[in-house]
Amino acid sequence: MTSPKAQSESAPERPRVYLNTDYTPPTGRTIAVVAGGDFQGALNQAQPGDVITLQSGATFTGNFTLPNKSGSAWIVIRSSAADSNLPPPGTRISPTYSNVLPKIVSPNSEPAIRAASGAHHFRFIGLEIGHNAGSMIYAIVDFDGAQTSLSQVPHDLIVDRCYIHGNPSDTSRRGVALNSASTAVIDSYISECHESGADSQAIAGWNGPGPFKIVNNYLEGAGENFILGGADSQIQGLIPSDIEFRRNHVAKPVKWKMDHPSYAGIRWSVKNLFELKNAQRVLIESNVFEYNWAESQNGFAILFTPRNQSGQSPWSVVQDVTFSNNVLRHSGSGFNIAGPDNEAGVSQPSRRILISNNLIEDINSVAWGGDGRLFQIISGAEYVTIDHNTGFATGNILSTDSTQGLNVGLVFTNNIVAHNAYGVIGTGTGIGLATLTRWWTSFVFEKNVIVGGQASNYPMGNYFINSFSDVGFVDMAKGDYRLSSSSQYRNAGTDGQDIGYRPDSSSDPNPPNPPAPPDPPNSDPPASSGPTPSGAQPVAWTQLVQAAANGAILTKIAGCAGCEATAVSKQSVAGDGYFQFTAAELNKERWVGLMRSGKTVSVRNIDFAFLLGGVGIASIRENGVYRAETTYKAGDVFRVAVEQGVVKYYKNNFPIYQSSVAATYPLAAAASILDLAGTVSNGAVWLATP
Repeated sequence: MTSPKAQSESAPERPRVYLNTDYTPPTGRTIAVVAGGDFQGALNQAQPGDVITLQSGATFTGNFTLPNKSGSAWIVIRSSAADSNLPPPGTRISPTYSNVLPKIVSPNSEPAIRAASGAHHFRFIGLEIGHNAGSMIYAIVDFDGAQTSLSQVPHDLIVDRCYIHGNPSDTSRRGVALNSASTAVIDSYISECHESGADSQAIAGWNGPGPFKIVNNYLEGAGENFILGGADSQIQGLIPSDIEFRRNHVAKPVKWKMDHPSYAGIRWSVKNLFELKNAQRVLIESNVFEYNWAESQNGFAILFTPRNQSGQSPWSVVQDVTFSNNVLRHSGSGFNIAGPDNEAGVSQPSRRILISNNLIEDINSVAWGGDGRLFQIISGAEYVTIDHNTGFATGNILSTDSTQGLNVGLVFTNNIVAHNAYGVIGTGTGIGLATLTRWWTSFVFEKNVIVGGQASNYPMGNYFINSFSDVGFVDMAKGDYRLSSSSQYRNAGTDGQDIGYRPDSSSDPNPPNPPAPPDPPNSDPPASSGPTPSGAQPVAWTQLVQAAANGAILTKIAGCAGCEATAVSKQSVAGDGYFQFTAAELNKERWVGLMRSGKTVSVRNIDFAFLLGGVGIASIRENGVYRAETTYKAGDVFRVAVEQGVVKYYKNNFPIYQSSVAATYPLAAAASILDLAGTVSNGAVWLATP
């Protein structure tokens, strides 16, 4: 069922205002504050156009307030270090610059820097801002004038190349409280914002109208890395508006994840990466969002969920949001979009949401908790467009229902996604068309490439294939998800463009391609939560057919191309245990895993197998039936494990799939190699000892 109205009304309005943060050279005097000097006195003394320099590397301890002064020229507060000792404008700062940054440190729970009512035209350059070890703090930088009217709102504030951080073991509720107007955070690094039992953020705002510019930062927060809304505004009708959020790296370090080997021992309350509860005209473009797991919330990374938080702001809305040209990866689920608030009080719905041209990968319920859903849209959301995305997930494509009236106007086009068990599914409805017609007033669902699923369950005009290897990516193993010249999905979209994510398509004049900031600290992928004991023994191969064993290395030595060379292990698994091996080459097809003892080895008979293909793609096959897939490179280690009767699959100790098929004992390692000289290397078996 298509609807011209759904298509015409779904386009969000972009920000009406974009802040200009170009540096204006000061025209006034320079006030130098050396170590031990009076920083607050300098703030009180400075006039518009002046520069306050803080001694490079010195520490200034206190709770400093930005006064409200007359005039519209900027007061610049910066390090005394020469410009050559700081990253140039437009370049993100990092903690490695700490030795040349003056340090502004709160000794208590009050902000290190706060704005007085109506304070304006302050620019911070090259500062390190934090709080004393052993203390807790509510906001390290607090741009909040305790305002109850727009005239009292602090405004024209710029945080430029600053390092703002909490302490690894202390409560730091937020880095910047963004309750202001015309405020920018650019080229900065905000980290170690975390709390147990309450939400924490790198940046949070709820009582400021905007516009906001958040560009080229590293943002690290346990609760929500970035949030607008979440508390009722004290200003009637306030909606944070005209938000530019581009080229940021938004992540949680996995040292906060309890089952990760680098876990630092403190359980912070983890929720999501980006959340809007009250905002409009938001552009979210060319960012990387990564590392989010189910802990104090259900594992969704991106939330557009209006909330009238305490029942005093019924105008709260999330509308006119553009989420484009981003990378989202390593999360329990993807996007959660909701209609009006159904908890604290009446709100407006999410409406006019565009999710376009994003790469979404490793949305994985086994690795990160949650349900592995790409999208969830519920409770009367209006005019949601999901177009030209490529998504790899272990759960549903789209979960939907509504307790607040039907959802209105879905456009789901030109996406490349995995169907998995249920694909598009709603509460109490069947897969695909049955769900779309029940829970949406109108929809467009076409020109999607769907791996798995049945075409008969969906509207006509979509493509159903067996594996991501059938898409025709340029180089899936290396993460190049452009379509090759031979792909049948080139120029096949509803708009005549390539289906799926196109990494070179962006309105950002200087986009990453794809966006790839450095990994966050301690960002190595989580290890298996299952057995990783010592005492694994080399596999002893037997029943060799057209294969030879040299220790733990099995090689196909005879037979035609495509003929199976097979072997099974002498060892067998009769409880908890695993079989693992190394992929020594990329150009040979082999099926390797665990098979119930007594069966004849063949690709269709291995109960729990990895199929390593010749294009760097490894799929999971159970008795030949496709379950999931990932990429691989030479040297990757694959494991099929039985843990308390549940079969799980790992790559490099990273969980990638959990089977719903019960193990039947005993199980032996089994291999079928189809290409001559193909190998199964470094085979090892671990058996639990009762």
